[in-house]
Amino acid sequence: MTHMLVTAPPYRLFLEVMRITLLICMMIAASTLLAGTTLYRWVDEQGRVHYSDQPQPNADEIEVVDPMSFDPGTREQASPPVQEPKPELSADKAPATYNFVGITAPTPDQVLWNIGGVLSVNVAVQPSLVFGHRIVVKYDDEEIDDWPSNSKKHEIRNVFRGTHTVSVSVTDRSGEEVATGTPVTFYVKQTSVLN
Repeated sequence: MTHMLVTAPPYRLFLEVMRITLLICMMIAASTLLAGTTLYRWVDEQGRVHYSDQPQPNADEIEVVDPMSFDPGTREQASPPVQEPKPELSADKAPATYNFVGITAPTPDQVLWNIGGVLSVNVAVQPSLVFGHRIVVKYDDEEIDDWPSNSKKHEIRNVFRGTHTVSVSVTDRSGEEVATGTPVTFYVKQTSVLN
């Protein structure tokens, strides 16, 4: 009895490779479309937090930033923080209150894997920061000393596995808090070589 090796015709193999390539391209395109979009966050009567891509009554607008990633080759040197433009409002046009002050990244109860000790934190202040006011960010109840006073993005170093909290507030020229956001608890986990 002779055995014959049955193979697919070359055009079928080509079609299968093209189908997989097209699927990968579509997945990449879909993931990049979500970066930079706007989401809406609100709390219902029972205190539950909801998110949607459609505007809702009494919802806060949240700008989705690029996903956090880790590159083990860049742990040694981080790029300097991006300086935000000067505040738009002057003291004589200052609003009575801020509508929103909060941490937008990391998100509440987010689990971050293998971040290499570097945490990217984003804050939001609405309306714009008043001249003379500054953003104060705390990590595990300790003020981040190197946080640029008007910056809405910055990296915190030496963030290792465990449960952590970040919070943000706005202070006036005298250091008095004028607005405070809700603290955000997040979790850092590290892959074990034993698993």
